Amino acid sequence: MVKSKMFFIIATLAITLIGCSQVEEGTFIQGEIKKINKKSGDMEIEIKSWTTVGDAGSSTQSYEFENKPDSQTIQVSNPKKYGEGEKVQVKVIKNYDEDVWDLDRLKFEVETVN
Repeated sequence: MVKSKMFFIIATLAITLIGCSQVEEGTFIQGEIKKINKKSGDMEIEIKSWTTVGDAGSSTQSYEFENKPDSQTIQVSNPKKYGEGEKVQVKVIKNYDEDVWDLDRLKFEVETVN
């Protein structure tokens, strides 16, 4: 009886830990805010890394850039929340089917990082 309870607890813990360690899929920009226009919401980010994370079992495509830019200007909905020099991670959200990067149609989720 004790062995079965112990096995159940260990199995439950292992399943919980596996579920928590899943990496979020998507395209991410990590960098530092160079300029921000508090009125228009334009934020220029100096890019440190640009990555695409996909599920190993899916047909998620990586988008390659011939000339990766050193910086990227995006538009955020709440520019007063951020300041120049802050380190950020930006998740790029593409809600359309064409295989093009249209900055006017992309959405961005910005998080500050330490």
